[in-house]
Amino acid sequence: MSHICATLLVLCSFFSNTPSIYLEISNDSTEQDMFIYQISECAVEWNAYYTEPEKRIPINLAVGISAHESGWGTSRFVLEGNNYFGIKTNSEDPDMYMTPKKNKKVKLAKYHSICDSVFGFMDLLTENKKYKFFREELTRQWFLNEIDYDKLIKTLHKYSKDKSWSIKVLKIIGQLNG
Repeated sequence: MSHICATLLVLCSFFSNTPSIYLEISNDSTEQDMFIYQISECAVEWNAYYTEPEKRIPINLAVGISAHESGWGTSRFVLEGNNYFGIKTNSEDPDMYMTPKKNKKVKLAKYHSICDSVFGFMDLLTENKKYKFFREELTRQWFLNEIDYDKLIKTLHKYSKDKSWSIKVLKIIGQLNG
């Protein structure tokens, strides 16, 4: 029963705290609106069906990080491999990775779909030992029923080498929360 209640809480808080673009896509929608909608749909699905309530990733966090990492879905890594989050891989199979033009030693994962990329990101944050503090903070925030993006982003300092990454992502999340 608590799982159903938590799922409803996630969905209700998502739809009550987000712009109406998440609810309806019309002919007037921009490419950015479509990007938000697609990433959000996948994130809601992952949160509802594939994880425990205390591990659910806030939708705007996933949208904000993917918007920053992929240039709102316009990067070469999105176009060639559906990688919306800049996720690296150790795969040796060249069909499973892409390399940046300036650094052939880096391997970025390829995904079959947008949702595969979102699910990969969500799995990374909820399973990788580098993000233990993120999971602890997320669980604490769900328990308190108060999501604080600043605190969550600070626990993701290992996600990017860019010193201003957190500021850039928080700015996007702020725009989403409008």
